[in-house]
Amino acid sequence: MAAATSHTLSPLTDNQKSTASSTTITSASTTQPPTVTRPPASTTTANPIKGKDCRGLVSDKTKLEIGGKKMGSKDGCRAHMGSLFLICFSNGPSGITLFPYGKEANDQEFVQKNLDFTSPLFKPQIGFPLGSTLRSSLYFTDNGQIIFPAWDYAIRSYPNPPSWGFSRWDSIAMVAAFWEDADFSTGQGTIFYQEYDTLTWYRPQIIQNVESLIRKSSGIPYVARWTLKVTWVGAPAYPAWTNSGTNTFQAILTTDGSRSIALMLYQDGGMRWNVAQRPLTNALIGFTSGDGFYKNDLLMLQSPAEKYRPDQFLSSGPGLRGLRVYHLQKEVRPNYRLKCLQWLEENPVWHSWAQAQLSCPCTLWQAWEDPRFWWSRAGWMAGRRRQLCSFSSWQGGVCCSYDHWGAFLNGQRIRDPWQEDREIEAQNWCCLWNDNPYFCQLYRQRWPPVTCAGYRPPWIAWMFGDPHITTLDGTTYTFNGLGDFLLMKAKSANSSFLLQGRTTQTGTAPATNFMAFAAQYNSSGTGIITVQWLLQPNDMIQVLLNNQTVNFNYSEGIERGVHNISGVQLFRNNTVSATFDGAVAVTVSANFNILYAFTSLPEEYFNKTQGLLGVWNSDPTDDFKMPNGSSIPANSSEESIFHYGMSLSHGLFTDKPGRQPGNFTPVFLTKLIGENTTFYEEAKKLCNNSQECIYDALATKNINFGLRTKSFQDNFLKMNTSLNQFPPSLTGQIDIHAFMQKTKIVTYSSYHSGVKPYLSLWADNGTLAWTPRSLDPFTLTIRATDVIGLSSTLSPTFVVCNCSSESLCDYNQTTKVNNSSLYVAACNCALGSLGAFCQYPIDVCEACFPNVTCLPGKGCGLCPGNLIGDGMHCAGEDFTSSFLSMPCPADYCGNGGTCHISPNTACKPTCTCPPAFTDAHCRVAGKPFSPTIVRELPRRIVQLLLSEEERARQEDVNASVSRQSLPNIGLALMASSSPAPLNPTSANHSIHVGNVLIQHWNVTSEFRYIPTSNISFLNERLVTAIVEAFERKVCTTQRQAKSTVNFKPTPTRADIRDISSSNIDELKKYFECRDYPGYVLVFREEPGLICVSPCEEGYCQNGGKCQHLQDGPHCSCVPFSIYSPSGERCEQLGIRLGAFFGILFGALGALALLGVVAFLVAYLCRYERSWASG
Repeated sequence: MAAATSHTLSPLTDNQKSTASSTTITSASTTQPPTVTRPPASTTTANPIKGKDCRGLVSDKTKLEIGGKKMGSKDGCRAHMGSLFLICFSNGPSGITLFPYGKEANDQEFVQKNLDFTSPLFKPQIGFPLGSTLRSSLYFTDNGQIIFPAWDYAIRSYPNPPSWGFSRWDSIAMVAAFWEDADFSTGQGTIFYQEYDTLTWYRPQIIQNVESLIRKSSGIPYVARWTLKVTWVGAPAYPAWTNSGTNTFQAILTTDGSRSIALMLYQDGGMRWNVAQRPLTNALIGFTSGDGFYKNDLLMLQSPAEKYRPDQFLSSGPGLRGLRVYHLQKEVRPNYRLKCLQWLEENPVWHSWAQAQLSCPCTLWQAWEDPRFWWSRAGWMAGRRRQLCSFSSWQGGVCCSYDHWGAFLNGQRIRDPWQEDREIEAQNWCCLWNDNPYFCQLYRQRWPPVTCAGYRPPWIAWMFGDPHITTLDGTTYTFNGLGDFLLMKAKSANSSFLLQGRTTQTGTAPATNFMAFAAQYNSSGTGIITVQWLLQPNDMIQVLLNNQTVNFNYSEGIERGVHNISGVQLFRNNTVSATFDGAVAVTVSANFNILYAFTSLPEEYFNKTQGLLGVWNSDPTDDFKMPNGSSIPANSSEESIFHYGMSLSHGLFTDKPGRQPGNFTPVFLTKLIGENTTFYEEAKKLCNNSQECIYDALATKNINFGLRTKSFQDNFLKMNTSLNQFPPSLTGQIDIHAFMQKTKIVTYSSYHSGVKPYLSLWADNGTLAWTPRSLDPFTLTIRATDVIGLSSTLSPTFVVCNCSSESLCDYNQTTKVNNSSLYVAACNCALGSLGAFCQYPIDVCEACFPNVTCLPGKGCGLCPGNLIGDGMHCAGEDFTSSFLSMPCPADYCGNGGTCHISPNTACKPTCTCPPAFTDAHCRVAGKPFSPTIVRELPRRIVQLLLSEEERARQEDVNASVSRQSLPNIGLALMASSSPAPLNPTSANHSIHVGNVLIQHWNVTSEFRYIPTSNISFLNERLVTAIVEAFERKVCTTQRQAKSTVNFKPTPTRADIRDISSSNIDELKKYFECRDYPGYVLVFREEPGLICVSPCEEGYCQNGGKCQHLQDGPHCSCVPFSIYSPSGERCEQLGIRLGAFFGILFGALGALALLGVVAFLVAYLCRYERSWASG
């Protein structure tokens, strides 16, 4: 029997909502995949047919499951007439209740009075898994969508869902809670939202409820790390003026970093859009990832009356009406953003516990020889065979990595030596494996990388042979005391350190050697730690840690034993080393039944030491300082140094030394030389004059013993040399920015003489020339190597910009390409472009209403059929009054034309065009129009010489001229043009003739040029008009001064002088024909200066038809007679061969016909004469 599968099938009637719920039908007998049974196509309502009982249709063998309750044929089920679509009701599951929303739930409100709007971007730090992609940002829209843009500037709302639903070919990633065209433009309805970031332990009650619902519906353990709640409250259908109902629903998007889930909640009875008023019924519920993963809700297969009521249907899962649960990720993947953030949250900022962090050695050889550093087990196991680490309880730890040349690569801070693996993994989470460079920057801010810039090699003291000691300040001497002696006593503010050595007689020789060492370290972070090295037979070393024998652990592939406890690390291979708190190191080895040792101290002990290893202060002259504070000279005799050493006897060992000679007295080198000069000469030659080698050979009478001492001494010198040899410097640009296909040249140099940076792509002289031609990843390192083989490296970051224009490059925002040296710069796309590199124009057709013709690059055209709207939003003609304030279709009116929708044009768009255009859409020009004045026009200026005997004032003269005499010029021209304004100014002088005072006035009058009226008049007829005006003595009653002045004698042409005038060519400089390409400025007597289309000036020749379009005049050449014009202006004439030959053959035919007629006439005439005569 096949497994049972359930499907959503059950809408409710209004009177059943309070007591009943929709159910699922489970067939236990079918062997075919279950399908949703739906009413016939003619059914327009989801309501069950009343009175029809299912008892006759359902057999006892059919099982009905209603909200978990099994029902048989006797239960109350109903069916649609003529269908198998069963609708059953029971007191089963109830409708879902929305999570708390609104101001009371501390939600934010976001709504705009626009047809379409989008919310601000949400950017969850951990990202949001959708399909196979970790999305970085999202936003919601008024139309019931939550969209995940491919780029943060690609933000828009899409009002029209596709009729086919979501598919694998979708390019826009979104979750559709209820995608349909909503309209908030009237102020009705609103949207609330709240974002919950729960990376830490704190979990609000609503998040706990969301987690509980997810666990109940899916059965998976779930802890939300980021959640977004969006609630559309009373969302009106478009157009909102129609009162077509409102919807209230909610979307919860949540993720734990690896899983992402969408909860869709529809308020019971809250989905009330009037389906009958919708022009299309394409409402969509589901999601699409934009990379091929999608889901359409099964309800979308039902009739419109059903799919517009998701609040009345069950979904699989918790069995609640009005709830949909979707898993949005295609597969579960680790989220390194989340792991990085959680680790950074759990761990403190590094400088809070490591103010004096140790720097990395600059070469692998320095790290190898530095006793504070040891091979990293975690690095070794992970394949990083050249990684060494050092730890301190108060300084923290540092791990340093080197390449196969021994050059320093990078250093990483480690807080806990016991968590080294996890801490190194944390860096991988934040940097190596993370796709977002921001997290690596965040990690580097918290845990800055370690460099070798501040590295200082340790100061080392040696103890070797019979026994020879080299102090921290470099003084070497021989001390053959027998017993327990204080080698080092040091104390700082943070810690203290004691080192003791125990000697025994070297066989029967008159010399001693070390047989044991004991070290004690004490700090507040570690407590007291004591380590002892005890010589055993066959050059074996027993190690005691706090009086307990140490058993070393050996890991596969690592040829050294390790023993770690808090504060000390012990290692055994050919030597046994102890590193105390990452600061003090002691290394002991055995050979020839003698212990050899060296130790290094941190700088905190500088000038704070005493003992056989000297006073460490960089002054070797005071190394032999006795307990009483006195010192002996550094060049003291062997006997004096022996007595100095015996004063430093000390007991730190927990056991007593073995049987020792009671009266041992060493033999010094001067005596040994005198006793055997022959052997001395041989030893001197073989020891290459090494005093320590000669002494040990003479004391033991064994040249091999002496040579072994020399070997250790050489190793010590080699170690010191390696520690103090630094690699060559290497300087140059680290961040290299280049635009695609453009060459960037960078020069690298080294301050070491004879060192040249090396790279396989050098042009010359350490110069790198980089020309990016693709986005293929590469890794490149620049190396400088000196004559002894020490290397330094630089690993530049190569950032390429592949934007469509170089001005769009943003080198501050980058994306790493496959963990390589290559990064790709972000692009700040200009308005109108999209894509990772701004390479695509915005597709304005994406948001158009279905079946609307779109104008690429411009927008949506007219609504189809009988629908009206702007091409994005369309509705039936019944809503005409709603569209009076609607926007017009995109680019409906060109060239600055104004579009409006008016009931006088049946709500169709209408354009009001600028004066130049002749068509209905403002695209074809041709009409003349007035030019634009681009600067202040010049004036026409004349000067009048006038006389009067009335003792007139200046204002009276000006008033008489401007308001009584010269205005008559304008009045005379009123029939054809407007009057010319005047601006007279005057000056006078007086003379007396008898008793009469005669005043002479110079009156300057200015006239303004008007481009469309008075240019010819002012330039050609002004003087004559002025004379005629004074001769007519026409007076005006409008006065602003004293009575009219009578000028005597009446002025003539001789009394009028031209001061300034401008001809047509000069005036043209003050005007332009703006905004209309191709128009020219011309002067015509009647209108004056005017802008005309070249079409009016005979632009097209040979009968061509001219049209003035947006980019200028265009000619359509029309053939005539036997000619065929061509060319931009139809200026070229060609002969149409067809017409030519047609005319030719026609003419020849006519001639032939004429010849035939003439022949027949002649013949008939001849025949008539013959008949008459006959």
